[in-house]
Amino acid sequence: MLDAFRAPERVPKSISSQRLMLRQYRTYDADALAELLALSFKDHLEPWSPPSMKQEAESGGRKAAREHILAALDKWDDGSDYRFFITLRETGEIIGQIGLTQIVRGVSQSCFIGYWIGLPFIHRGYATEAVILAMEFAFEMLKLHRISLWISIENSQSLRIPEKLGIRFEGTAERALFLGGHWQDTHVFALTSEEWAERGEDWRRKFAPRIV
Repeated sequence: MLDAFRAPERVPKSISSQRLMLRQYRTYDADALAELLALSFKDHLEPWSPPSMKQEAESGGRKAAREHILAALDKWDDGSDYRFFITLRETGEIIGQIGLTQIVRGVSQSCFIGYWIGLPFIHRGYATEAVILAMEFAFEMLKLHRISLWISIENSQSLRIPEKLGIRFEGTAERALFLGGHWQDTHVFALTSEEWAERGEDWRRKFAPRIV
């Protein structure tokens, strides 16, 4: 029984749909990350950004992007976070990021999912597709029991994803996330492995079809 609560010894470094691949960070991605963040931050991501992203965007360079990547790779190795670049499968171009973060094993077996899509790539369904791939990774590869999405009540673009999928809304946490320079009220959505077993395949078919 206890074996079911341990982290798997090995996990794949990517997961794909017909359009997208979520893949582990690589150190040589630093230039592409810095460029996408510079293009996207001021007019798109800033209101919903944690202080770390603001610092990376304002430093505007490869060094900050590389440090972000190295820190993420360390957390991947210790099993506490799994962060991916969202890439176009055909070209490999990086279009955003998604992470399974703050993983807790034992009695919780849970994590959070957070994501962003670069400004040139919004309104194409990529974020929904990436979230479905991340949920599959969480439940089927990491063997977690519960994922949560915490989204500012003012972030209408991100809120469309759990609302479109019908992910269970659990309530509003007041002033729960420090984003864009101030504390923001946050809608909480959650999904368990039992719910994924019932609905995941349908979501995959509709929004993130597999490679044929």
